[in-house]
Amino acid sequence: SAGERAAACAAAEPDSAVAAACAAGKPPASLYIEYLDMDSDIRALHADVARYPFATHLRGERRHFWFGNGQTLGKLHFDPFDNLLSPVAGGKHLTLFSPAANEELYEGHMREAMLGYDAASGAVWRRELMESTSMVNSPVDIEAPADEVAAAFPAFERARARAVRCDVRPGDTLFLPAFHWHEVRSSPDDGRNAAVNSWFEPFWSKEFPCAACRPTVNPAYDDVLESAVEV
Repeated sequence: SAGERAAACAAAEPDSAVAAACAAGKPPASLYIEYLDMDSDIRALHADVARYPFATHLRGERRHFWFGNGQTLGKLHFDPFDNLLSPVAGGKHLTLFSPAANEELYEGHMREAMLGYDAASGAVWRRELMESTSMVNSPVDIEAPADEVAAAFPAFERARARAVRCDVRPGDTLFLPAFHWHEVRSSPDDGRNAAVNSWFEPFWSKEFPCAACRPTVNPAYDDVLESAVEV
């Protein structure tokens, strides 16, 4: 919260990086907890997070807890799992694209990098490229100026027109099928943002990275299809 940031500035040592950040009008850096496994790391919260009664047909549920100051941005990517997202405090604001936009979002291998951070100035820079690659991220920065994006990724303009935007808040649950592209911006409630999500074995599966590949039914759900009743 603003009060917590003010207290951190007041308590900072005069020559510390925190004091320099405060003097520059930049809040001290905060921690972000992500992917915290609720089934192994915080079992005490199980009673506070009910299972989804409408999702009993989905398999292999893994529940995670996310917590931060509400200033985070998860850049454009997909997850190879079906996802149920439930904010607890603060909001999640998503920009969504269909898997049919794989080519327009330039799906492929992206080199990962180590980042550097200077607490005094708030500067972030790329230190070095790594040999490892991300297979689920898009190189398109959808928040960059439109002319820059169009010059670097001309095919994206077709996808931009079909983007869907969605705000999810406490009391809401969003079902996000596997391989749907999403960028997620958090917003705070009293300086905090918390959410629970459940990942499941996907009903639709596909090879990745493979921009031309399309999802097919996961054989793990063949019995569900066999028991389906035509209406």
